[in-house]
Amino acid sequence: MRDSSVGVYVHVPFCERVCPYCDFAVIGVPELPPAQETRYVDALLRELDSRSPVYRDPDGSAHRLASIYLGGGTPALLTPESLGRIVEAIRAVFPSDVPVETTLEVNPSTLERDRLPGFRAVGVNRVSVGVQSFDDGVLKRLGRAHQAEEAHLTLAACRAAGFQAISLDLIFAAPGQRLADLEADLRSALAFGPEHVSTYELTIESGTPFALAASRGQLPLPDEAEAIAMLETLEDRLRAGGFVRYEISNYAHPGFQAVHNRRYWERQPVLGLGVGAFSTEPRSAAAPFGARRSNVRDLRTYIDRIAQRLPPAAGPTEVFDAATARGEAAFLALRGSRGLLAAEFEGEFGQPPRAFFGPAIDRLVEAGLLDEVEGENLRLSARGRLLADSVFAEFV
Repeated sequence: MRDSSVGVYVHVPFCERVCPYCDFAVIGVPELPPAQETRYVDALLRELDSRSPVYRDPDGSAHRLASIYLGGGTPALLTPESLGRIVEAIRAVFPSDVPVETTLEVNPSTLERDRLPGFRAVGVNRVSVGVQSFDDGVLKRLGRAHQAEEAHLTLAACRAAGFQAISLDLIFAAPGQRLADLEADLRSALAFGPEHVSTYELTIESGTPFALAASRGQLPLPDEAEAIAMLETLEDRLRAGGFVRYEISNYAHPGFQAVHNRRYWERQPVLGLGVGAFSTEPRSAAAPFGARRSNVRDLRTYIDRIAQRLPPAAGPTEVFDAATARGEAAFLALRGSRGLLAAEFEGEFGQPPRAFFGPAIDRLVEAGLLDEVEGENLRLSARGRLLADSVFAEFV
């Protein structure tokens, strides 16, 4: 089960504005000072040097690079020169004989739009654009820094810059959003013709301004029935537009599934660099089911630890035991369109899923949330996709 490939995630915590629903490790920086940018990039490269030995084969050879993902935050606030340093350093550490998916998250703005040709020149070949909505009213209620016109201009500029794939993000069940608003968003998205679309139901995260507003009854969210109608509409409209739903929140035209994101759902190694980044470490004799590590979320603490040659980890590395690994293998597989394949599960854990989760599987099948197909393979039913979190809770 040892995987000799690696995906590299780089977290850039800087944002022009912190959205009121965001729970990521980010800080608001209306204008990123060049000295702060350089200091952070230097720290990322030092962390890469110190962490990369974990991602080596027993013979000492580095893992093959499978993907790079530059996320945040707003990584496009970095200059193309800074991003080029990061991409070049990663490629120098982890070899690859084939082109590697290199994704950059971009928000609609004049600054980021003007930098797109430079990002393409330093090796970015895929962009993920944080559109969220094409409706100015919805964007304002979400606390986004851009308006709809900026989204249209940025998407057009991405296409003109020659990226191989463009993905856009949409949020649904946003404050004050109605089904008709979402349908208009989908018409705009499909008219542009992206290769990939990610759709996320707004989640109210503890400790955010939206959580406080919700606790006070000041957040006018769609009710459950309308949220379900939105989810069904997304699936219907995107499927009609030629997209395949390959993961519960992700749709792609054939050949354009996100290589990097699939690594998380398939439990493949990912090296996470930067503030708040998570890593999935390779399986080894000491960690036969792999391990997980997370970095500190505070920027100053991260910089200081790197400067002192100390690990920036938020705590001890979590070595997965068999029970934890089985649970994660089950619910992560169910997120994907293939579902949970009994033979693959048995190959890793010695017995099929029913040996460990039999009663839970029976309950979920009886409730119409899971379909059991081709023997003991499991997939979310149409109803199960609407109530996926409740299904996943049965396995953890």
